[in-house]
Amino acid sequence: MTLTRRLLLLALISVLPAIVIWAFTEVSLRRAREAEVNDLAVRQAQLVGAELERIFDGIHGLLLAVDETPSIRTFDTAACSPYLKAIQEKVPYVLSFVAMDISGHIRCRPTGTVDTQHYYADRPYFHNALGMKGFVVGEYTPVFDEGALGPHPVLPLAVPIWNDRGDVVGVLAAALDLKWLSQKLKERTVPTNGSVTIADRRGIVIVQDPSPEGLVGKLLPWDYLAQARANEVGTAETVSVDGVRRVVGYIPLALPPKDIYINVGLSTKAAFASINQAAKRGFMLIAAALVLALSLSWLASRAFITKPFEIMTNAVKDWRRGDYQARINLPKKSGEFGILAKAFNDLMDDVAERQEALKASEERARLALEAGHMGTWWYDHRKRIGGWSSQAALLLGFPALETTVDPQEWRSLIHPEDELSAVEKLKAAVLGNGEYEDEYRVRRPDGRVRWISSKGKVSYDANKKPTFLVGIIQDITERRQVDEQQRFFLDELNHRVKNTLATVQSIAAQTLRSAESTAQFKEAFEGRLLALSMTHNLLTLKSWREADLHDIAEQELAPYKRESDERVVIDGPRVNLPPRYAINLGLVLHELVTNAAKYGALSVPTGRLNLSWTVTPAKDRPSQLRIRWTETGGPPVQPPKRQGFGSRLIRRSIEGELDGCMALNFAVTGVSYDISVPLPG
Repeated sequence: MTLTRRLLLLALISVLPAIVIWAFTEVSLRRAREAEVNDLAVRQAQLVGAELERIFDGIHGLLLAVDETPSIRTFDTAACSPYLKAIQEKVPYVLSFVAMDISGHIRCRPTGTVDTQHYYADRPYFHNALGMKGFVVGEYTPVFDEGALGPHPVLPLAVPIWNDRGDVVGVLAAALDLKWLSQKLKERTVPTNGSVTIADRRGIVIVQDPSPEGLVGKLLPWDYLAQARANEVGTAETVSVDGVRRVVGYIPLALPPKDIYINVGLSTKAAFASINQAAKRGFMLIAAALVLALSLSWLASRAFITKPFEIMTNAVKDWRRGDYQARINLPKKSGEFGILAKAFNDLMDDVAERQEALKASEERARLALEAGHMGTWWYDHRKRIGGWSSQAALLLGFPALETTVDPQEWRSLIHPEDELSAVEKLKAAVLGNGEYEDEYRVRRPDGRVRWISSKGKVSYDANKKPTFLVGIIQDITERRQVDEQQRFFLDELNHRVKNTLATVQSIAAQTLRSAESTAQFKEAFEGRLLALSMTHNLLTLKSWREADLHDIAEQELAPYKRESDERVVIDGPRVNLPPRYAINLGLVLHELVTNAAKYGALSVPTGRLNLSWTVTPAKDRPSQLRIRWTETGGPPVQPPKRQGFGSRLIRRSIEGELDGCMALNFAVTGVSYDISVPLPG
């Protein structure tokens, strides 16, 4: 056999394995690609499901926040309708918010109108929200009459409305714009040449792309209905509404997101285009290699084996170093190595996509931490160094890029009064079960003091020695301030109740000692309690901050004032008295009125009473309130033989309680009082 024939035979023999390898690789790659496409279709469907859950969770959180509003819980239309309008304007993808009472009547909506003529208790989402007592996703609705909207496809989402006693009193619903949802999903989740179909629990299509006019608002085709009723995620190959053959991944109604069917399709032509092109190119390379094998065996060996192998090896080394953007760049005619390089490049493209997805997930977690005023922290116990996230740095008053910290720097942030306790609790967690939780104050670099809630978990090695700590911190300053304010109000209420009881006890004891009979005690005691109660009412109207002297005088002398006569004259400027002054001056005026009605000017029709006051300001001492009480035209005046409790109460209130002075004049024309009291600053 000649050398040429031997070389030809050798070329044939050498090419035969290449042909076998090419065929095997082609089949393997096609099967692998089929598995990849099926897996990718399922992952695309899961991505759509995750996007839907994110949108639903956002609306759910918004509905819960709106549900906490007092005007919504009480169906205060004047307040809740403008509030819902303001909320709706900030979330344009929600076309309307509606609050309905337990009977299904419209009580609040952005238009400001109330519809008590119709009721919407027959809506499925209304029944489900009341039955489940939680967040529900409704069904395709072409016209949302509840929100006074025109024909526009929406998806209702609803939560029950709870009152302050914990009872369900109605339903709060939001109308999600399905046109916006379709556009949003198309932009974020639908691949090139792909399709997406989403249906509600009844099988009515709410999102369809492409060709939405073919299915939206209609029942799913029978093969899609079978997928919707399945028990697990799956794939299938079918012809879509637009006539394109696709591999679809679907999520049935029974899986999250519940009550929503999702179907995402990938074009088979686009999915296998690279495989078909690589197969064609490989076949051509094998034919060329067979023709040139005899004359170019060494060059072919160098060009198509050694060099491509080095390129692939270098690319693998780059991948191991973390450079996921590196690719195997072989010459176009690289035979089986070109196919293998394409497969590896496709694999690395998937890895790069997963890296991007991981970055997106981390970004969502970062946004969630920012929304909750939270940040993360960590500490390496072996290296004795720690740090925190950029969110935590901003929360503590540091630049976002300053993310490393040592233990001493951390301790310097803690308020001196809380430092020892915070360190001890952290040590206890390290030496205990590894669970850490604490609340303490920190001093930010700008001088502000904030309350921090910190939680964490300790990791241990095989020898039970601590290796790593990781946790989160949250700014709880506002919550602590609310707690402190509640304690202050309780202490203030307790103080005022004690003071009132002490005043009542003193009045009762003094009245009992001065009363000559039970009836006299009852009359005097009830009158003084009524005066105290009336003054309390005036203070309550002003939240116990102040009461006007003119109002106190008017209510005490009201029984003796008549229209069109000047028997009783009250004259004086408006003077706002603090609680202690109001109570004491109210009792004083009550005693003066009682004495005048029994023995003085108010006991006879011809009697006259003039009550006036002035306020004299001063620079270096408190302003003086001067009160003049003058009676005329009454019975002859005689100084009393003994001082009763009423007189003692007047003098003790003015001179003892208010640090003032009083002059009493028993003139022939009538008794008069001249009272002077220093006013608080």
